[in-house]
Parts: sequence; structure tokens; C-alpha cells
Amino acid sequence: MSAVAERKITDRKNSAKHIPPNGLVLRSVVFKNQSNAYTAECIDLDILVYGKTQHEALHSLREAIFGYLQVAFSGDPSGLVPRRAPLSHRLRYHSFALRAALTAGATRSFLLSDCSPGPTLCDSHL
Repeated sequence: MSAVAERKITDRKNSAKHIPPNGLVLRSVVFKNQSNAYTAECIDLDILVYGKTQHEALHSLREAIFGYLQVAFSGDPSGLVPRRAPLSHRLRYHSFALRAALTAGATRSFLLSDCSPGPTLCDSHL
């Protein structure tokens, strides 16, 4: 077998370690905090970041999620994925989700994001 073929097989085996569990959904919320900046939080990985705008905060959160999952899946992810946020943070997310449902179509001061990272998670950003 050629060195290229062996490398492809090894790469495939290594990339299999980076595939998130089926059905994993990462729920996030971005909202304006008391200091007029934006807080972005993933309640399924207990990751929280800040930004000057909603989209900057969401982008920073996606980068943090990508980095966290890349490290978590480079070893044994048990206990690391999912890693739930404290109850008060999860309740805050659900209160925003309820507000979004009750005000469908209205302008909101927050963003909700639910994503399901696929097998290409470690090949590209979320």
C-alpha cells in the first residue's frame, strides 16, 4: 500500500473521533447585557462570550464552540459534550425562547440560535 493511501486511511480514522454525537443540538442565545454590550451563551456547552454587537458576539461564540469541540473530540469527550450550563442560565435561554414564540414576527433585542454540528465540524467553522 502506498504512503498516500495509508495516510488517507489514518486521516479517516482520526477524523471519526471528531464527529459529534448524532442528534446533538447546541442551543444559544445572544442578548444585551447591563453594560450595553452583548452576551452570547451556548447552554449545552456552558460557553459564554461577549461582543460589541449581536453578530460579533454570535461569531465569537461560534468560534469558541468550534475550538471547544475540536479539543473535546481530540480525546475522550464523555462528560465534556454536552456540558450543561447552570440552571439559571438554561432558564434564561428558555425565557428568551418563550418570548420569541410569543412575539413571532416582531423585532427583538435578542437572537436565538439552535445548530446541530455535522461530521465536518472540525473541517470548517460552524
